[in-house]
Amino acid sequence: MHHCLIKKTHGLIVMLMLFHGFSHGFSLGIPKPLIDAAVAKKFPKEKATITLDKPSTTFSKARQKIELCGTWATKFPKTNGDFCIDTQPVWNKDTGNIEISKVNILKLSTADGKELPAAATQTLNATLLTLLDGTSVYTVPDMVGKRLNGIAIQENSFQLSF
Repeated sequence: MHHCLIKKTHGLIVMLMLFHGFSHGFSLGIPKPLIDAAVAKKFPKEKATITLDKPSTTFSKARQKIELCGTWATKFPKTNGDFCIDTQPVWNKDTGNIEISKVNILKLSTADGKELPAAATQTLNATLLTLLDGTSVYTVPDMVGKRLNGIAIQENSFQLSF
């Protein structure tokens, strides 16, 4: 189902470009389900003995941020829990990707509610930051080019301005 949605969205992009033309600036809405599908493809993320999985996003138009939540698990010691980060999407013109950046940890907890040892918290904090910073959440089709003027977060979409 997500594959059909992606094809339809890319078809819509082509129609919008033909309708508006490249001589005028235009904006394009990328629906949240498309972003969620792209994010889901990036998980699980693993580094050393830590795995991040089951991502979900919430868009905040007022703060122009995305909240990304999921689960974490360590192999040694065998522990798991939940995390939430606050992030701001940024444009990477070299790759044509919109990426997660400016990661701020909002929540880091164990599944049973116990407090993590300080060493585990430090390791998880560093791992969350390195695993999630720079993660692509959307690739702008090549036909649009590598020029993006801005990203505005709506409640259920990204608004890309070209």
